Amino acid sequence: MVAASGDHSVALGTEGRVWTWGKGKFGQLGHNNGEGRLVPMQLAGEALGGAAAVLVAAGGDHTLAVTLAGALWVWGMGRHGQLGLGDTDNRLAPTLLGAEMAFEGSQVLMVACGNDHTLAVTKDYALWTFGRGDHGALGHNDKDDKLVPTRIEAQHFGNANIICAAAGQSHSAAVTEEGALYTWGDESPDDRMLAGQAKLMPTPMATHLLQGARVGCCGHCLPLLHILAFAMGTHARLGSADEAAPGAADATACAYLMMPGELVRQLVEACGSWPEGRAGELE
Repeated sequence: MVAASGDHSVALGTEGRVWTWGKGKFGQLGHNNGEGRLVPMQLAGEALGGAAAVLVAAGGDHTLAVTLAGALWVWGMGRHGQLGLGDTDNRLAPTLLGAEMAFEGSQVLMVACGNDHTLAVTKDYALWTFGRGDHGALGHNDKDDKLVPTRIEAQHFGNANIICAAAGQSHSAAVTEEGALYTWGDESPDDRMLAGQAKLMPTPMATHLLQGARVGCCGHCLPLLHILAFAMGTHARLGSADEAAPGAADATACAYLMMPGELVRQLVEACGSWPEGRAGELE
């Protein structure tokens, strides 16, 4: 996978190694200096404690990596607390933001970076935010910066599980297990996700704005396999807007994944049925 900000990029290799290039003034490249790189350069082998990364993200001037064990490593600019380390210092090399210390013992499944803020989804389906808050992008009903990961309580998402999140320059979004979309942050009238209204707390997107569709989040539960996944279109949680569609109200409906056939077979068996039609024939 690859992630890019305005001035730097980060790529994740198949063996879990991380490569960075571009602007490095604030340490966002992770090479223990402030130098820029014109070509990709691999992080030192011990940079993530020797662990393999499974996900990377790039903010305005900060960078994140999640390891196989669910640990979060952060580096780059920390001016607004976007590194979550309890201060506003920059970090020139990857620094562990330990799951046990920062996320009540839960592993990190995925992360997203805004320009100066960060979101993390943990294994217990909780959403944590930190960094710059002056646009309400952190979702805590204020505009204060948060120097450490701060959880958005489940009641603000209708007590639903959060499965993935995304961050813009100064706004944020999250998707629940049922496919509901919540947005909050930037009050700019040009912000299409928020329809020009200031939102300091997660606010559900009206279903008619999505023509009744549910929002899917492909591959969120399989980060360790580096899978590109997509829905068959029959799973309510993964986007079916047709309640009459096969599987729309059936929790055993399946997703079809671009991955080795044996892994697909195992997933389908766990779901209870084999994909129908052309997709199933391909395997």
